[in-house]
Amino acid sequence: MSDHTVTPYDRSRGVPPALAGLAEHWGLVLAYGVVTLVLGVVLIVWPDATVTVFTVLLAIQLIVAGIFRIVGALQMHRSDGVRALVGLTGGIALIVGLLILRDPLQSVLVLGMILGVFWLIVGIVDILGAIVAPPPEGRAWPLFSGILGVAFGGFLVVYTDLSLRVLVVLVAIWLMIAGALALVAAFQLRSWRSAS
Repeated sequence: MSDHTVTPYDRSRGVPPALAGLAEHWGLVLAYGVVTLVLGVVLIVWPDATVTVFTVLLAIQLIVAGIFRIVGALQMHRSDGVRALVGLTGGIALIVGLLILRDPLQSVLVLGMILGVFWLIVGIVDILGAIVAPPPEGRAWPLFSGILGVAFGGFLVVYTDLSLRVLVVLVAIWLMIAGALALVAAFQLRSWRSAS
């Protein structure tokens, strides 16, 4: 007689239930991490990028991040507000990315404010999600990325008179950290998939 009761996540038994669907598509998370990391490196190596090149690269990253957040929210097996907030931040990322693509020659001030507010919102949502409903794999990564989002977003909102070079470097650092975190998550998902 088998016991089908739901038990807390045990690493020896495979993938956490909330990440089972995502583990099957770990390659997409890996691709997102690689693209994000490469964009960050390109911006660091080429800090004199024009506003157009910079904003188009950033808009593409925001659109991809928005899609991943929306898909992640749809695959969450929770009915609480965290799922809705993750989906909402994905929608905001999509809208911000499309707005930036619509007029890539916006002033650095407008671009800095848009990014700052977006990163603040996403950071706060990540922190709340980690505290209120921590994912099965732990709350360390969501807390870390949330704190980084609040720090970077707050900096851009407070110091709106940044030069383009400083803004490019800040965004490049953010992209490299986000890309590295996505790579770590992808390899963790792959190991969970092979363990199941």
